[in-house]
Amino acid sequence: MDKDSYQAELLGNRLAKRYKHLKKWARRTDVSCYRLYDRDIPEIPLSIDLYADEDAADESGLFAYVCLYERPYRKDEAEEEQWLEAMKQSIVSTLQLPYEHIVVKTRKIQHGENQYGKNTGEALAMRKNLSFIAQEQHARFFINLYDYLDTGLFLDHRVLRNMVRQNVKGKRVLNLFSYTGSFSVYAAQGRASFVQSVDLSNTYLEWARKNMSLNGFTDKEKYLFTAQDVSAFLNQAAKEKQTFDMIILDPPTFSNSKKTKDTLDINRDYAKLINMCLAVLSGDGILYFSTNSRRLSFDESLIAEGYKAADISARTIPEDFRNSKIHRVWEITAEVPAP
Repeated sequence: MDKDSYQAELLGNRLAKRYKHLKKWARRTDVSCYRLYDRDIPEIPLSIDLYADEDAADESGLFAYVCLYERPYRKDEAEEEQWLEAMKQSIVSTLQLPYEHIVVKTRKIQHGENQYGKNTGEALAMRKNLSFIAQEQHARFFINLYDYLDTGLFLDHRVLRNMVRQNVKGKRVLNLFSYTGSFSVYAAQGRASFVQSVDLSNTYLEWARKNMSLNGFTDKEKYLFTAQDVSAFLNQAAKEKQTFDMIILDPPTFSNSKKTKDTLDINRDYAKLINMCLAVLSGDGILYFSTNSRRLSFDESLIAEGYKAADISARTIPEDFRNSKIHRVWEITAEVPAP
């Protein structure tokens, strides 16, 4: 057996084991999109997410979203394509998917790119209608597997979204770097009194608006969508003495959008952003700060006086993510909450 065939067999065995477990878990928790494999085997640097079209009654509506991570060494392109084809065939045979339901993208280490840009990499799949609606914990979201670098839903934040939903009744919520509005949907489901989604991208704000509408939230006075640089928004909100009871701050690690002259580097700018949020946080409010950066060195002494930060990362890692470093989350509150 050659090396590619051997690794394809290893992958198939791993997928079969995880799928047997997670399929039952997903059905029990009303989740139709989840991570099946995440570089579990070092020689197979893939992540594989499963997405199910809610309109399909069986596996015919199941898609595998596969990301090939950049290797730490150079590999011949033809050899890589041959290896990748062997992995795809393993996925097809193990999960019994149509070949065209596998979408493969390459994730390279970013050097000054916006996290949410249009897909410029090659999608190694037959181009079909790869947009559909998926379910997650009684919420519904529009998914796009092809056109962008990400699908429209960050699966690793599923637990944190549910925490927001459970603790937001009657509160004013601010969702910063809101992307496609998944946190906003959960906040609205939790009966927040007001939800404002802020993002620089009109494309993603429109996507967020559609997600909110899909879940029945269309009140234009309660649910606002603001296309603005987050720092500029926070400065303006502070001047206008606006306050929010819960703020979700989940920025990209790096962004140099052409729509703003400022460059965001979260490893450098996190404390500044947090403190700007605290300036508009109510006295008994909660700020959730999340990052995917592994290089960020969180220094609580840089946070405004009178506030405390609790690392709640371990509580926010979903069942399907074996990589406990997928993200980090801090819950920031006043040391002495306002009465």
